[in-house]
Amino acid sequence: MLFRFTIVLWASIGVGLACDCVRLPVKEAKRGADVIFRGTVVAMRGSETRQPVATFKVVRVWKGDVTEIFEMPAIQEVYGCLGFGPTVEVGADLLIYAHRLVPSDPDYFPMTCQTELAAKAVDQIQRLGFGRKPKKSK
Repeated sequence: MLFRFTIVLWASIGVGLACDCVRLPVKEAKRGADVIFRGTVVAMRGSETRQPVATFKVVRVWKGDVTEIFEMPAIQEVYGCLGFGPTVEVGADLLIYAHRLVPSDPDYFPMTCQTELAAKAVDQIQRLGFGRKPKKSK
């Protein structure tokens, strides 16, 4: 329920503000993200909220508590403010900057203007540095 409310609220803010996509410098984007990781979409599934969920096999982590198998809503871009800009499909290798819209919400949402295909994010990955391996999944 909170998830749906958050999406509706965020979408209405997007309509009112007509969000523009502005790519932040890596240092600023890192500061604003709760998690940053590189992962490949290995599965897509429906959920109780009717939003698809993407399952990632994570290979590198730069920020946050990210396990080697990580799930998050696979919402496509909404008004340039929320969701994945690149198409989220099985096999997509992405560099993801994500944050929680509400601190108590367990779901992370991608920072649309920062998240992109890893092949196009080589410069960002270099600026982020070596990173670390993800934590083992339970």
